[in-house]
Amino acid sequence: MSRSGEGPDGGGVMIDMGAWRGFFISFEGLDGAGKSTQVASLAGALRQQGHDVVTVRPDETHLGEILHSFVLQHQRGPALEAWAEALLFTAERVQLLHETILPALRRGAVVIADRYADSTIAYQGGGRGIPTEDLLRLHAAACGDVWPDLTLYLAIPATTAAQRQRAQQLPLDRFEVAPETFHAAVEAAFEHLAAQHPRRFVRIDATRPAIIVSRDIEKVIVQRLPAPAPTSPPIRQSGGFEPSSYGSAPVG
Repeated sequence: MSRSGEGPDGGGVMIDMGAWRGFFISFEGLDGAGKSTQVASLAGALRQQGHDVVTVRPDETHLGEILHSFVLQHQRGPALEAWAEALLFTAERVQLLHETILPALRRGAVVIADRYADSTIAYQGGGRGIPTEDLLRLHAAACGDVWPDLTLYLAIPATTAAQRQRAQQLPLDRFEVAPETFHAAVEAAFEHLAAQHPRRFVRIDATRPAIIVSRDIEKVIVQRLPAPAPTSPPIRQSGGFEPSSYGSAPVG
């Protein structure tokens, strides 16, 4: 299974993906697509099946918390340049990768990321206009060209995503208040990524109820995720997740 090499040769330090026994899943899509809900649902179901599961967000580390808050809430003074955004988001990803993601994968865990490098390509590439090849070179140099084994793209029209965000009646960050043209460009970039990497990306229609989306994700996971090791007994939880067949089938 290939876990690297999607980007051009950029001269960066490569990370030996053969050194890990785990499985790396990322969720991608517009804000309002339901990523956080599906990350939590999938993580709970896989833990019931005996998997060691680690969920991560871009702001998971101390550095990530500082940088993410600054970029998302930067409202005063001159606007951040597109490359400044890309470099700050990449910096927090480097720290998250080495502090949390790689150690978990090396011990054999399933890592589920709420956004990864594809978001930078979609938002700073498609939305802000930075050439994709430049962002791929940056990722290769800074993050060792590490990519997920599986990316679940929760597809939703930009207009529907905006309606969901407004319905929550929560304060919006600087990306969420960006013009419709920006979000349309980000959506188009995600669609292009899904078409460009059909083996890694699985497109899920996220306009439907969350429970239906979860069932579609279950079907994908059954085909792609190896079963947990026999030495890892199922963890009983009272979180309300129904028994699932996640991980019960061999790798597709």
